[in-house]
Amino acid sequence: MDIRQLECFVAVAEELHFRRAGERLGLSQSALSERISALEHELGARLFFRTTRQVSLTQAGSEFVQNAKSILADIEKSISNVRHTAESDLRHVRVSGVDEAISMLLPKALIAFRKTDPKVHVQVLEISSSEQHSQELIAHRTDVAFVRTPQEDEFITSQLLHRQPIVVVMAKTNPLAGSASLSASDIVNQPIVGYPKHARPILHEALWSGFRQIGAQPNIVCEIIDKSTMLQFVIQGLGISLVPAWVKNIAPSGVSFVPFEPCENQIDLYVAFRKSGNSDTVKRFVDTVRATVLPS
Repeated sequence: MDIRQLECFVAVAEELHFRRAGERLGLSQSALSERISALEHELGARLFFRTTRQVSLTQAGSEFVQNAKSILADIEKSISNVRHTAESDLRHVRVSGVDEAISMLLPKALIAFRKTDPKVHVQVLEISSSEQHSQELIAHRTDVAFVRTPQEDEFITSQLLHRQPIVVVMAKTNPLAGSASLSASDIVNQPIVGYPKHARPILHEALWSGFRQIGAQPNIVCEIIDKSTMLQFVIQGLGISLVPAWVKNIAPSGVSFVPFEPCENQIDLYVAFRKSGNSDTVKRFVDTVRATVLPS
């Protein structure tokens, strides 16, 4: 059974005349009759009484016509909804990203973007890992993602926006607070507020790789995911921690930041998006992000 068969049945049921129903549908009378016969065969029931002078609905046909009309109405509504959603998506951008991008970069980009596209709706999605960002991009559940690692495959591409150093954050009362720089050997005896590997893999590896090089293990007193919570732990003197340099912008008074050696300890920010299938709105948004962050 297909939609066209239902349309043919409804037309004949309303016209009770094969020629007029055929003209309404743009079908010959014989083609229309064949479709009705095929539908009756599939249903296993006669839908019409036919004579040379008259067409009328059977009891089964009378009951089925309301169902057929309801099915066609639902299909038409679904098609309309899909078209409306597709048109809306042209003025809609879904953005996901790591905490730095959402709190520091995105507001500036949105201000610049809304100067030229004030009616575009931007939805911000909270997603924790770069791997999940990639999956959401491929599945078309997000349009633009800010991630820490480069994304490049047959579906997704990315561009480096900036690179920043990793620093050690500690309470200003800590004796190491005035240091010019610190390495793993300098903090070997310090209690450390660490990060779970699955949540902050780059910071986790920066800490552990530094300690592996000196043959020691860090004194992890607890692990925190949220950087605001981590800063409260640090300011209370529970330990020191590693953070990207941007955290200075959200840090409360009472903490100090010292560069973490070696200088290769850096953390990147990329903007990732699909290689194809993006609306012009999404393309303009990515261009705005580039213009906001990258030097001209």
